[in-house]
Amino acid sequence: MDAHLIDSAVFGHQWSTAESRGIFAESTRVARWLDVIIALAEAQADVGIIPASSAAAIAGLRGDELDLDAVAEGTRTTSHSTLGLIQVLQRMLPADAAEHVYYGTTVQDISDTAQVLEIAEVGGLVWRDLWAIEAELLALAERYREMPMLGRTHGQPGAPITFGFKAATWADEIGRSLERLRQGRDRWLVAELGGAVGVLGFFGAQALPLRAAYCDRLGLAEPAISWLTTRDRLAEFAQVMAVAVGAMARIANEVYMLARAELAEVREPTPATTVGSISMPHKRNPEVSEQIVTLARLVRSSAGVLAETLVGEHERDGRSWKTEWVVLPELSHYVLAASGMTRSLVGGLEVDPARMLANLEATGTASSERLLSVMSARLGKHRAQATLQDAYRAAIGSGRSLTAVLDGQIEPAELAELDRFDTGAAAAMADEVVARATRRRAGESASWR
Repeated sequence: MDAHLIDSAVFGHQWSTAESRGIFAESTRVARWLDVIIALAEAQADVGIIPASSAAAIAGLRGDELDLDAVAEGTRTTSHSTLGLIQVLQRMLPADAAEHVYYGTTVQDISDTAQVLEIAEVGGLVWRDLWAIEAELLALAERYREMPMLGRTHGQPGAPITFGFKAATWADEIGRSLERLRQGRDRWLVAELGGAVGVLGFFGAQALPLRAAYCDRLGLAEPAISWLTTRDRLAEFAQVMAVAVGAMARIANEVYMLARAELAEVREPTPATTVGSISMPHKRNPEVSEQIVTLARLVRSSAGVLAETLVGEHERDGRSWKTEWVVLPELSHYVLAASGMTRSLVGGLEVDPARMLANLEATGTASSERLLSVMSARLGKHRAQATLQDAYRAAIGSGRSLTAVLDGQIEPAELAELDRFDTGAAAAMADEVVARATRRRAGESASWR
């Protein structure tokens, strides 16, 4: 039962959460299938397909009373995905109601709808975490809007930015994942009731009234047409999750890099009980940051597998939806583990403004963009760029100061720019991100549904 890391008593907390395990536990999954079967029976009674007494008896079934061993044995014996469950339910019902359980439907009507209910739970938790992550990042953007630090390109020192600007780029990206979740909600939370090949032939003229009642009972949207082989909803949800966790991983990866001892500009929160290394006592490893990046890789991989389900044959193809049975839960475990860790990471992030300023000053080149700007007004941009590039290269090669190399080629007012760290529109951009997000959040709910 604990062969997968998700279920490991030792390592499970790194790959899943108590909430994700609760959603996808086998007992929960079978109980959720029963919830769908009950909604189906009640809808069938609503439109007069089965007696109200049968629907009432079926509605009285309880998931926690199911004999999972008997369900498993029946599944193995029949080689059918749900017949073992049906047989157990029939034995739990009076004879007049037993024939009306799972009446006229097929595996996918139940399993697809149950997966949609799983997406509703997972999506709600991801929304909650993203909402909290965005709030923390907006606070960082506001607090450090003017705090100068070194901007880096290609892994090398560049020009000055502010830490608030960096945090605002994170918040802006997380905000778009919230928008995608909101926009996708109505596309994804759609029930399935198609019968054998999607046309609901078993129910004749009552087919569409039944489907409407079924969707209403479940609190899910009604599709225009059955989607037995059309898997774009689940595939899109997976891709949106991959993008959202990718945004979390970008934050975590930056923390991982900026926490290096030679930079030491930020650190992830670390409980006093944490041991970085049993052989190097000084270590304070960015364990959470690297785990988020690892989880993001697995989420992207899982989303790629779910994209493969988009191509199925004819009106039903078990190769698509059976793939989802395995991959969607795994993806969801990893997503929720990553979102929980990211909440912790950004909520307790340790920022060192003094080290940021020291690193900025230590480069000796952080003002080169601004110096280029003011010299361009006199020399032209391209001539100024060539002059400065030659001067910086000569200074580095000879050990002389840039001022000495540029003697006679630069005006005093231009030289004064070397002592200024101009962060451009960094603070204004951070303010704009905060303002837009604040307006958007004022019109939204902290709950996804």
